[in-house]
Amino acid sequence: MKGKVRYLLVFAFCMFFTLFGCSSSDLERLTASFSDPDPKSINKAQTGVNNFFVYNEFGSMDAQYADIKNTLGLKYVRVLFAWTDDVQRNPNDQAFVGFYDEIVSKVPAGVDILIVVAHTPSWMTNSANWISGNPRRTFVDRWLKPLLKRYAGNPRIVGWEIWNEPDLTVVPSDSALGLEQAENYYELLQMGASAVRTYDPGKKVVIAATESINQKYPNNLNYNKRLDQLGATAITDVWNIHYYSKNYDTVVVSGGISDFLNGLGLPIWITESGRKEPVGQLDYVQRAWPFLQQEVSSIERFYYYEYASPSPLAENFGLRTTDAANPISDLYVWLRSN
Repeated sequence: MKGKVRYLLVFAFCMFFTLFGCSSSDLERLTASFSDPDPKSINKAQTGVNNFFVYNEFGSMDAQYADIKNTLGLKYVRVLFAWTDDVQRNPNDQAFVGFYDEIVSKVPAGVDILIVVAHTPSWMTNSANWISGNPRRTFVDRWLKPLLKRYAGNPRIVGWEIWNEPDLTVVPSDSALGLEQAENYYELLQMGASAVRTYDPGKKVVIAATESINQKYPNNLNYNKRLDQLGATAITDVWNIHYYSKNYDTVVVSGGISDFLNGLGLPIWITESGRKEPVGQLDYVQRAWPFLQQEVSSIERFYYYEYASPSPLAENFGLRTTDAANPISDLYVWLRSN
């Protein structure tokens, strides 16, 4: 009975995607995908980690970098340079970037950082503070360009990621940029990419990932597809996605995620992927990441989310936690030992 129900579910899924021409081979692959892929060892040389260095419970910035590089053996770190009220409380204030200076200056040899630029101070909700009446240009001119000029040529910086999950508004003032519309994000990407080429040439322009591309299917994938239609591949060095949970069927269905990514002709970086709670992280990445690599051969990097978090265990993605009984995850143990 369970097998029949599963078959019917897959058949219904294929019927939903008749516009994409779901074939019998698709049906067979989808049937298999309802079960987790078999676990396989991940490629540590492709693995990085998100760390925003905001939790001093896990040691100094130097200590965290050392743990990532020397203990875990990872050489890629994704960091966030957020434009917030704490950075620039008023439009006429000088932006304070001392914390970001420290992140850049302390990167150890053999490690590179991917800088994500995102978010806005609250005064950006007032259109009187926009340059030429354009909030996206204001973000580029008042935040991105000064950062590019400040850190230009730094060999520890591999690239600049222009925003994060533009289809999702987390900071209320970010809604001023209207990035839920792919056309508005594309304009921001155009201006951001041009600024990178001008002020920090040679560094990679990394497109922002949407919310997890395999969730809310096909909405998040369609946002990506619209950016491709607008011409984003021509101005981007790396296509970027986030991948959480499972939803493996959305990857392999005809016209789905793998078909889209394989058709871009760009390297793919997965800059966020992870699982809540310290037990089960290893199993998740050993199933999801090799599966994705099998389906999308152009994936170059996986950044685990995240290095450390003080959140309650049920909501904690961290390789390290502040829980006395679970200070490190099973993935941390594997990375440390391999």
